[in-house]
Order: sequence, then C-alpha cells, then structure tokens
Amino acid sequence: MEFKQVIDKRRTIREFSNEIVPNGIIIESLEAGLKAPSYNHLKQWDFIMVRDSKIRLALTQTEEMVEELSSDLLQAFENHDSLAKAMYLDAIPKQKRMILTAPELLVVVYKPKTLVKDSNRIYDLNCLASVWCCIENILLSLAEHEVLGVTFIPKNTDKVKDILAVPDELEVAAIIPFGYKAEDSKIIEQKEIDLKTRIHINVW
Repeated sequence: MEFKQVIDKRRTIREFSNEIVPNGIIIESLEAGLKAPSYNHLKQWDFIMVRDSKIRLALTQTEEMVEELSSDLLQAFENHDSLAKAMYLDAIPKQKRMILTAPELLVVVYKPKTLVKDSNRIYDLNCLASVWCCIENILLSLAEHEVLGVTFIPKNTDKVKDILAVPDELEVAAIIPFGYKAEDSKIIEQKEIDLKTRIHINVW
C-alpha cells in the first residue's frame, strides 16, 4: 500500500467488529511506534495491552462517562463548528463502550522530563510531543492493515496509573481502543482545508 493510501485510510472509529487483530500486526505497529523520533533519543515509551475485562471496567470508572445524549450535552455543543459538534456528539456517548468492547486496548506510557502538572514552559512538554509521534506511527501502521482506532485522553491519569500499576515517575499519554471497523461504524466527515490559506512565508 502506498504511503498516501495509508494516510487516507487512517481514520478514527469507535465501533468495532468482533474480528481478532493478529498479534503480528500489533507487534509490527508497536515496532513502528518505537521508530518515531524522540526528544532525548532514549524512546522512553512503554505499552500496556489491557485484555482483562475487569481492568477495562475499572478504567471507565476513573471519570464520568455519559452513555447517551442528553439535552444538557446537546446544549453544551450548540455553538460549536458543525463538524466538531458532530464528532463530539457521536464520540462522548461511546467512550465507555469502546473501552469495554474494542478487540484491543492499548495504553501508551512515557517518561516525561517534567510531570505535566508541574510543567511551566512548552519546552517542558517535549517528551509529550515525541510520544505522540510514536502514537501516530502506531496508528498509521495499523491503518495499513485496515485496523483503526481512537485516541482517548483520560482526565484522571493518576487513577489510571493506580489501576495499571504505572510507576509514579511516568505519565499516561493515551488510551487507544482499536480493531477492525464494524460495518455500521460511523466515520465523521473530515474538514476540507485549502492548504494555500494555511501557508505563510516569513511572517503571518
């Protein structure tokens, strides 16, 4: 598959088929993640594959997860851009279910230069930026095999770390449910951007 095709296929889904993702594809994607550029060249990233249903359930209980649309939720996004509104209203009620039912659930952990809560400068977040390069490599590698997912950023990372026994000095970058797309899985239309309006030469 050509690289441009992989990029085009790399989409977010929250509803999965029951088809098992071959372990070889998972290993290949994690190896691709480890080839991403890192802030300190040490690639201080670790991967937790969560397959225990009780642990998954505990992860969903670290914060409130709305399971259906309410008038309050609809009102909260009333004035959002139409595509952003469509994405949020589709995504929020599916958060718990996708964590519980995805064929695979990956938690990406990294060692920060400075803990996020103690960061004062953009420079302090270099490790966070580089782990997201790792995550994108993983997702692109999965997309090459028609395996798709979604990045979920937990609000209460300390609780997530407690459940997964992650050492205090590490941070959780993302929880990533992934698998093959369910036939009726909704894919939100992407916003079309005219590149010419986003390129600036020398100054804004």
